[in-house]
Amino acid sequence: MNREVVIIAGKDPENQTGGHSSFVRATARAAMALGYEPHIFCAAAKGGITETDYGMIHKVRSPLKSFRQITLPLNGPLITRHLINYLKDKPGPHLIHSINAWGYIGSAVKKNLKLRGIEVVHIVNSYDTMDHEARGKLQGLRLAHGIGKWISNYAQYFWIKIVVENYERRAFTEADALLVNYDSVRRLLIDRYGADLNIHKVTYSPETEFLKKTSPDLEEIGQTGKVISALKPPNAPLIVSISRHDPRKGMDMLSRALAKLNAAGAEFRACLLSGGPLLSAHTKLSEVLQLGATTIITGWVANPMHFLEKGDIFVLPSLEEGSGSVSLLEAMQAGRCIVASNIDGIPEDISDGYDGLLCSPNDDESLAEKLTLAIQDQSLRDSLGRNAHNSFELRFSADAFVKNLKIIYGQFGFH
Repeated sequence: MNREVVIIAGKDPENQTGGHSSFVRATARAAMALGYEPHIFCAAAKGGITETDYGMIHKVRSPLKSFRQITLPLNGPLITRHLINYLKDKPGPHLIHSINAWGYIGSAVKKNLKLRGIEVVHIVNSYDTMDHEARGKLQGLRLAHGIGKWISNYAQYFWIKIVVENYERRAFTEADALLVNYDSVRRLLIDRYGADLNIHKVTYSPETEFLKKTSPDLEEIGQTGKVISALKPPNAPLIVSISRHDPRKGMDMLSRALAKLNAAGAEFRACLLSGGPLLSAHTKLSEVLQLGATTIITGWVANPMHFLEKGDIFVLPSLEEGSGSVSLLEAMQAGRCIVASNIDGIPEDISDGYDGLLCSPNDDESLAEKLTLAIQDQSLRDSLGRNAHNSFELRFSADAFVKNLKIIYGQFGFH
């Protein structure tokens, strides 16, 4: 492989959970399938270069403990300097593929190298705007989350509005091409930054689609089985949720919906996977709601797909996504019955009653109603799951992702 593509991730994707890191790795694997050698640039607690099976990760040492997008004004210049030093002595043209607001770095690097006579093509993938995401978090705040979480989230919102949004604006408005996977994101970008953006809608695929031929980890599978076997009643339909515990994800609403099912005498088991800043608060809420042995909140797990493969129903109770959800695509890939909020890009992925069930966002009554339908009707679950898998194969395969990326890169002379 003699062609390089620089992927600006901002946050270290190695051994990380969450949709952003998963999307970075999937993008790198798609680029590798086209014959590129991905070089991923990010901030990290410890600097250095790590070789992975999806490319080389250039970790730029940062004194900060957080590497989220809100740190862009601080971590961005560190990565920018490092990337300029990496590219300045190499002949162009260079291909830079940035992820979301971290595209500010690609824009700054392109401007610097242009002064040196080096050509750069800069492509940015956008899956949300920071304003929309931050507003979703504020919408999901509850008194039970504590005053500290309220202060923190409002402080982050004003930091974004006053400072960070200016970096995001440059990332999106100065890109040679702005890639989106959903019309919902296209609308967000145009509403926020105007209609002159060079937007291209492309498909994508979860990283699990690239890894489906790898050998399963038997130890991880065994640990998954132990967690599930502790739930009661033992033969009840298993509900699986894979969603970060932060205010915009609606995990507290899911717990309340499960409590309604319990009160109505519905039999179910539930595994609520992933961690996040509200994990402790939501664990306490589960205890208050007396979900007991029906439900476990696990925190982060090594491989959520093992739970999906054993599950009957996947639920995504989000208040805000901006685009769609990587975990929802994984559930489609696994052929699971899906119950999800009717927000942002989610109704672009599934159609209510055909390959999933859509509930009203921020409405535990609506969510409980849809979950009840799925729990009580196995034939419905089977039909929805089968259709979801077929929809995935038609629209979200690794081959489709690779072909779309090839077209975009080719439009700028990278064949």
